[in-house]
Amino acid sequence: MIRRFFIAVQFLTRLPVPRSLNISETDIGKAAAFFPLVGVIVGGGAALVFLALQRILPLPASVLCAIIFAAVITNGFHEDGLADSFDGFGGGWTKDRVLEIMRDSRIGTYGTLALIFLVFGKVTFLSSLPPGQIWRWLIVAHTASRWTTLPLCAWLPYARAEGQGKLVAKQVGVLEIMIGTFTLLLVLILLPWQAALAALLVAGVVTLVSGLYYRARLQGITGDCLGATNQLTEVVLYLAAVILLRFNFHQ
Repeated sequence: MIRRFFIAVQFLTRLPVPRSLNISETDIGKAAAFFPLVGVIVGGGAALVFLALQRILPLPASVLCAIIFAAVITNGFHEDGLADSFDGFGGGWTKDRVLEIMRDSRIGTYGTLALIFLVFGKVTFLSSLPPGQIWRWLIVAHTASRWTTLPLCAWLPYARAEGQGKLVAKQVGVLEIMIGTFTLLLVLILLPWQAALAALLVAGVVTLVSGLYYRARLQGITGDCLGATNQLTEVVLYLAAVILLRFNFHQ
């Protein structure tokens, strides 16, 4: 289990891990159980960056630095998936054409706009929250967004004959989902119960809706789809936090 945790860290981030992991394809799939825990680490690091800078920088600037930290520590892994997915679904009408565009390393108009709106949305939504709530939502959102990989991989087949995502897809079982969900539920303790329930509902709805879309367009998922749902879940959670603030559910 410890080895698979390090495999999850290596798969999702640029953090150093022991070199003698002896990774197999099965291990990569089973390591998905620890994706939410990796989200705790990434979100916790982003929260620390925010807390360290909020006293010396304007609030939006400290939020942006936290977002940059999370993107750098993960090599923009999920952001890349979002951009490729928007390019593919925006520019392709058939399954084969969508997959072909997704595989293209060049970024198009849809992908560029998606990234711009993504970063702008994260900064705007988080900056609208009280400073004492921002660090909490950073941890929760990074954990929940990585949790979405588990139900998607257990539910949908892989749409390509090969690819990084195939190493995870369909290898996620009940145990992996239980471990990942338990991690998410523990992290939700950071929020009041109303906000925690709303966050869980938002993560589930974004996962369900995006999964139905992938099934309709591709009859399955790709690694880019997983990254797209990850990022959409994160930014929608920040939006939900702003809405909850209007109803005083943070108190």
